[in-house]
Amino acid sequence: MQTAVTVVNLIHDTVTETDRPVCWVFAGCSWRECRSTSGSVTAKDPERTTHIRIPASVCTAGYLPYAQWAALSAAEKAKHWTLKRGWKLVQGAVPALTEAEYAKLEKTHLCCTAAAVSDDREPLLPHWHVEGS
Repeated sequence: MQTAVTVVNLIHDTVTETDRPVCWVFAGCSWRECRSTSGSVTAKDPERTTHIRIPASVCTAGYLPYAQWAALSAAEKAKHWTLKRGWKLVQGAVPALTEAEYAKLEKTHLCCTAAAVSDDREPLLPHWHVEGS
């Protein structure tokens, strides 16, 4: 499904020991969910895997790999975006979130937690691929 995707970066405030969510909205992305089961023959649990493709053409400006992004000051982090395992992506455009809204994000929006991130900006079809649950 073609949709906007919101990447939520968390900027840690060392004074208050809190994480401030910063939203980056990208249009023209794909969001695909696969449903399956996992477990033994007698006990199976439902499982949802989400595959997100973010075309490089819509969002190359401002991107930094996580290791470079993490070394920046909080003010500089707000000017750049990154992808990190454990952080959330939201289907649709969410321009801003408070800490409280981020905490209950899974109850209010269709979202996933990134489990794997790959930077596939090769010449043929440059994009980032995120797999999550």
